[in-house]
Amino acid sequence: MTYNVDLRSALLPYLACPTGCLLAWPAAAASHHWWGSNPWAAAGITAAGGGLTALTWATGRARGVIRQRVATLLTASGSVWALGATIGAPWERPWLDVWAGGTVAASVAVAVMRLMAKANPDEQPARTTGGGLADAVAALRDARIGRPKIDGAKVKASITMPHGDTLSDVEGSRESIASALDVAPTAVRVHRDPDSVRTGRIEVVPVDQLRDTIPWAGPSAPGRSVGDAPLRFGIAEDGEQVGLWLTGRPGVRPATHVRATGMTGSGKTEWALVVMTDYLTRTDGALIVVDTVKRDQTVKPVKGGLTLLVTEDDHAEAFFDVLAEQVIPARTEALGREDLTEWMPGCSLSHLTVWVEESAAWSGHPALVQVAERARSAGISLVLSQQRWTHDRAPTSLRSQFATNVCFGIDSRDDPSLALSGETVDAGASPESWGSSKPGYLYIESPGIPTGRWPIPCRSELAQRADLAAAVTGWTAVRRPLDPVTARALAPVMPTDTVKPSPGPQPAADDDEDQEVPAMAARPGVNPNDPPDDVDPSQELDTTPTPRRFSLALPQQSSPEHARAILREHISALAAQGHTEVRPADLGDVLAATGYTAKWLSKALAELTAGNQPLLMAINRNGRYRILRTA
Repeated sequence: MTYNVDLRSALLPYLACPTGCLLAWPAAAASHHWWGSNPWAAAGITAAGGGLTALTWATGRARGVIRQRVATLLTASGSVWALGATIGAPWERPWLDVWAGGTVAASVAVAVMRLMAKANPDEQPARTTGGGLADAVAALRDARIGRPKIDGAKVKASITMPHGDTLSDVEGSRESIASALDVAPTAVRVHRDPDSVRTGRIEVVPVDQLRDTIPWAGPSAPGRSVGDAPLRFGIAEDGEQVGLWLTGRPGVRPATHVRATGMTGSGKTEWALVVMTDYLTRTDGALIVVDTVKRDQTVKPVKGGLTLLVTEDDHAEAFFDVLAEQVIPARTEALGREDLTEWMPGCSLSHLTVWVEESAAWSGHPALVQVAERARSAGISLVLSQQRWTHDRAPTSLRSQFATNVCFGIDSRDDPSLALSGETVDAGASPESWGSSKPGYLYIESPGIPTGRWPIPCRSELAQRADLAAAVTGWTAVRRPLDPVTARALAPVMPTDTVKPSPGPQPAADDDEDQEVPAMAARPGVNPNDPPDDVDPSQELDTTPTPRRFSLALPQQSSPEHARAILREHISALAAQGHTEVRPADLGDVLAATGYTAKWLSKALAELTAGNQPLLMAINRNGRYRILRTA
């Protein structure tokens, strides 16, 4: 019994068309009997047929191009036959022949369409009401849009381009689709199929799911290793938590450096503090922050947990040199003794993170490029944060070292492809539409996150600075001291502790404050009761002042042209000796030979960076220059 019911339900859709065609013949015979000679009836049938044809065309748009055309053709053909059969009788030729042949053709056509649709259920056309998804991509005439599915707050559908076309056409039409659906440009995203260039998935999020501020939920994994769990900092548009992996895991993900981009007011600082706090509640992390612009203003809530805070230009320059020349070699050697190719939880070294705020001033530093190239294998993660990553602010050799990109709102005039990968931008990432109007909104590309989630907008949690400071202080006990290997290597740039007086009673002040103290007693290392052997205490001291000596040979200043030539010759000599950089402190001989001051030297060095063939290139604002060629 069950078999018969299933068989009838399966055959019923295929019997609908031939049954309708069979019933059309007696209906046409009755129409001919009653209205065959009535001209008004013929006009009415004509108008009804035209209306049904137009209605079929309009409603068939949501069923796909092929179904729309076939259904419209069948309706128009049936209307013409009904008119002719009413006037000329359905049993007369050619109306009888048309009816018989048309019944077979229409039944076969409908059956073929149903079989094809049943074989490809995911390629069902989208149902629309006004501004639906299929209407929105009407410009892509040959694209097949799958049946839309609701997944939480978003609507998604598969899309297939015809052979020879790619999804680039869809990606280029995102703004048009957003306009048709009346949603924001960031609400439309296109995900490519990794195995095909013409298939993928389109997603639409009609309502902004991140519009409400997300309060900080506290440290994500306090007391655990940096390598055990990601550093959580917010949620994605679909409600999933978002975190940052700094450490690697063989066969799963590599260790990574982080590049953060965002204009003023985009929420980049608040995100940084949340990530730093989460890092400082782990057991084996050591955090060094370099900020020579805002100094300790930004990081004051987490300052108590930092291994080192660098705020001076000279200190930062020395730190990068020590990091490249001493810290990285010492750490890689230590990991090699443990037969490790990268840092792992439980090894003898602390995981080290160097966070450089306002890093544009240091992006061209050669030592920083060297650090970015070698630090990962030494268990060091580098985080650089700046407003834009144009080619004049960061060399390509530095930008290519960052596998993780965190992009907040950027200026509408900036190119998002300088902050994110081209694939993410093509898929729908549009940080330039946020600017500073949506603080905390961000995109993240990272080895620990599937590539299909990179174009999904996220929002960082917002924490009170007092809560961050309390968390850093409260979890001090879990933070292990910096490992001895790194501590020894960093010693040249670590601050030295000043000797504080021991607590205890202080000697009472003498009541006679006006009592004179012997001059010899005021001199350290001289005991007035035991004078030196070469001093006769019975003789008066010679207090005749020694006259000041002046040099009578004043240096002669060279002419400006000759002085510049001496400077060029000296720089060429340094280059011949293998020097690649020069700073004013290296050019004291030039000042002695020319008779000019340091102010002239700074101006002359700046002049050598200009022109079509500059001799020098400024590395940073501290007067450090790279030698490009010999004079």
